[in-house]
Amino acid sequence: MPKKRTFNSNAIYVTEKVRLQLNKIPFYPCTIIEAPMGYGKTTAVREYLKNSGCTVLWQKVFNHSISGFWSMFCRQVRTIDTGAAEHLTQLGFPGDSTTREKALDLIQSALPSGGSIWVVDDYHLTDCIEIAGFIEYLLWNELPNFHIILSARYTHFDNLEEMTLKGYINHIQKDALELGLEEIISYYRLCGIALKEKDSLWLQSYTEGWITGLYLLMLSYQSEGAFEATANITALIDKTIYAPFSEEIKELLMTVCFFEAFSQEQAAHMWEKGGSIELLETLSGRNGFIVWDARNGVYQVHKIFSEFLRGFFDQNTPDEKRKIYGRAASWYKQTEDYIQAMEYYQLAQDFDGLLTALQLDQGYSMHNEHREKLIAYMEACPEEIRMKQPFALLVYAMCLFSYNETERYASVCGELADLLESGKLEPETARELAGEFEVLQSFTDYNDIEKMLEHYKRAGALMESPARFMDTRGGWTFGSPSILYMFHRKPGELERELNSMQEAMPFYDSLAKGHGRGAEFVMESERDYFRGDLDSAEIAAYKAYLLSEGSKQEDILLSAVFLQAKIDLYKGNYGIARERLKTIREDLERGGWYNLIHTMELCEGWIQLCLGRKQDVSKWILDGEFFESRMYFPAMAMFHIAYGRALLLSRDYAKLLGSMDHFLEIASVFPNLLSQIYVHIYAAAANDKLHRRDKALEEIRAALALAMPDGLLMPFVENGDLTEHLLAELSRKGEYQTAVSSIRKLYLPYHEAVEQILKEFFIEKRPQLTERETEIASLVAQGFSNIEIGQRLFITQNTVKTMMKRIFEKLGIHSRLMLQQYIRSQE
Repeated sequence: MPKKRTFNSNAIYVTEKVRLQLNKIPFYPCTIIEAPMGYGKTTAVREYLKNSGCTVLWQKVFNHSISGFWSMFCRQVRTIDTGAAEHLTQLGFPGDSTTREKALDLIQSALPSGGSIWVVDDYHLTDCIEIAGFIEYLLWNELPNFHIILSARYTHFDNLEEMTLKGYINHIQKDALELGLEEIISYYRLCGIALKEKDSLWLQSYTEGWITGLYLLMLSYQSEGAFEATANITALIDKTIYAPFSEEIKELLMTVCFFEAFSQEQAAHMWEKGGSIELLETLSGRNGFIVWDARNGVYQVHKIFSEFLRGFFDQNTPDEKRKIYGRAASWYKQTEDYIQAMEYYQLAQDFDGLLTALQLDQGYSMHNEHREKLIAYMEACPEEIRMKQPFALLVYAMCLFSYNETERYASVCGELADLLESGKLEPETARELAGEFEVLQSFTDYNDIEKMLEHYKRAGALMESPARFMDTRGGWTFGSPSILYMFHRKPGELERELNSMQEAMPFYDSLAKGHGRGAEFVMESERDYFRGDLDSAEIAAYKAYLLSEGSKQEDILLSAVFLQAKIDLYKGNYGIARERLKTIREDLERGGWYNLIHTMELCEGWIQLCLGRKQDVSKWILDGEFFESRMYFPAMAMFHIAYGRALLLSRDYAKLLGSMDHFLEIASVFPNLLSQIYVHIYAAAANDKLHRRDKALEEIRAALALAMPDGLLMPFVENGDLTEHLLAELSRKGEYQTAVSSIRKLYLPYHEAVEQILKEFFIEKRPQLTERETEIASLVAQGFSNIEIGQRLFITQNTVKTMMKRIFEKLGIHSRLMLQQYIRSQE
């Protein structure tokens, strides 16, 4: 009796040439496997990883959202280190040098010693230079035993050719994945089919080695007993995969077809009828287009099949589609993924649900990348639904304020005002809405504290509980390390502004659940500091420290510590100042307050700039790259205070004077008087260096005219090294003699303290680098990676890493960027 033929269409086949390429993965920081859809990229990688012995982080990309990409990456890291994953989540996507360095440290701390592979499947869907830049950064820094695999239809890297030539990238392309004649024969033999010569030649000609086409034709052969050309791939999938399914399975597939990966719970939620798990288990065992990913606990749907299913889904009636979209939206709302929830509510045309999701989110997830979508959703939302959900409109208005969409913000505020005046709301709802609307309107009057106070008073009289629309999980200062900078706006009005702040904060505290607690004491301590009353300043700073620390208001706490560090500097206690800043940095990072990471660097940088040591200041500050930071626009004029002094120390006088109008324009927006004072001081110093004495005196007079009505002396003291002689000249001319005398009395001990600090901490020689360490440091400064340095010096990569650690310790620095800056300063 002849033996019955056994078919196994799900047998996995990977060609020898692809296996050889994949076996090179451990020898490259990155492997790119690049080919159009259906060439077996994902299958080949999965087969390789089965025996890799490494920890695998498998991330599938679904769209070009940066925040979505980062969220999925953090989810993968959570499988190996929950603590590091939480910190990476708090850090957010690292789009600049500062956050990239921190991300690198966190990733390295999370990686197991046995080796790790991070797979990014469908990488092409990111379509994003920021993500490409981050991956390049990881490659150049070559984390030990960490390898990246990018599976994509296409890739774009600025330095792809260079990285490939230097051995950073193993690039597998389409030609390696195409099956030749012998490979087609071997594949079919593995699946139980012995091909005739004419059939193998026809298959090669018809499919050109495309394995998905070969797979589908194999299924057709199994049922028909012969090979037959088909009009298109859709018809082939329909005939061989979809048509044999039961109607129940087809219905289930229609409910999950727009998910390229979904959990069993998600499928049960979408199907509703029960038995979804059993159906899916049957389904995933019958073809290679839906597979169970046990590690991630999801079903993965092949892109070709998901696109095929969506074609059928699109044939549903609008009502049927809206019903399914609505179920997807409710799933995402239930799992608190409000971005996805809003997208599916929009597809379902359920704007009531969309506004509910927005209100629940409080704008926390609505980053700038979501601005256009959010605006489009809200502008499509019918007016009657907007009127039913006024508290969601408050959240939307707050988002518009943060996006600087001033006209749209004003329009929504007008809409809310009209609703309150219409009398259509229940009295209790109207009262509560009116109170929260007052809180919203206070932001319109930012930084006029007296007007803000009036809003708070009216809100407090109307509200019985904290505002619902405000997200109080973030910072209060917009990234500014100075409260006085934020709210001092008129010469001679500082006392009144401070009194208003002290009156306003208890009202705001009750409305915002303690958000910003301690700010009034920071402003009081800053007033005393800038007037030269350091003892009073220190007392108020401790009050602010204790209050903000107890309330977990880390941005207020940082402002208090920054002021304490400036007082320490004045007293010559640099070691204490440095330790304070080191401790607060560690505390912020431990608590995941990475939104303050650039504010922290600004504080550290200011102390170094006061000491004249620009080589120890972060590069983004020296380069004036405010928008590389996570500080917000209201803090920009504060940034210019540091950047302006950096330009002076760099002797870039023309650039400073050329930037002065821009600096003053930014400082006039709210306005921020403290920044204006510093800018005029800097302009005086720059003009003096360019031998424009009359302009220099004119600028120092302008600074004094703004500062003296409130007795603000310390901006002149901190810059006495550059302007002392200009002040002396004014005094000799009979101008500002009392003020100059007070500034000089404060400057002399300050100058002595700075000189002593420089002598004690910086002039004495640091431990000398050995010849080999100097050689490595020089190569780092030239931009060479650890691998390249090892190759040049004939030492191992681990030896390079060990010596780098020793160099950092000797020089008292903590990053390659700072080492580059140090080496350049010595040239």
